[in-house]
Amino acid sequence: MDASLSTTTFKSRIMGTSVNVSLTIRNTYEATMEFTLFGAAYTFTVTRWSRKGLSSFLLLFFAYKCREEADFGSLTVDDNGVPTFNMTTAQKVNAVIQGAKDVMACVDEIGTRHQRSVLDYAVWYREKHTCWDTYENYITMLACNCIVHTDFLAPGVTWELVTFGMA
Repeated sequence: MDASLSTTTFKSRIMGTSVNVSLTIRNTYEATMEFTLFGAAYTFTVTRWSRKGLSSFLLLFFAYKCREEADFGSLTVDDNGVPTFNMTTAQKVNAVIQGAKDVMACVDEIGTRHQRSVLDYAVWYREKHTCWDTYENYITMLACNCIVHTDFLAPGVTWELVTFGMA
């Protein structure tokens, strides 16, 4: 397993409930967010912005809004359209922390709007919205991936096996 670059905690809201999120960022910039909601423990893992995916994330991150250079570094684009990130490791970590907070805020928005249908919404969004060209779309897709991969707020149903010819 990769060594950790950073471990921190932050508060977030999900459907009106305050949760403490434990965030671990590995050397690859993979992020793991752990929290408990309504008595159930969840672990969201974001790998999309790890390794080579970090550049794509940072391009959208900087395009979304002006960022404080002291906290996040900067992005310059030369005359040929080639981007250069002027960032320390600590500033890259800060960007990933902000991205994780934005994912949690998006999960809250989805949960507040769709309540019992959070998982259904996340599946629908992933099927219908495949474009990752804006920070908003990127964060929403990451939030939906986290929801789907953890069966977030899914009902506790035990399924009885049904196969053809059982009747």
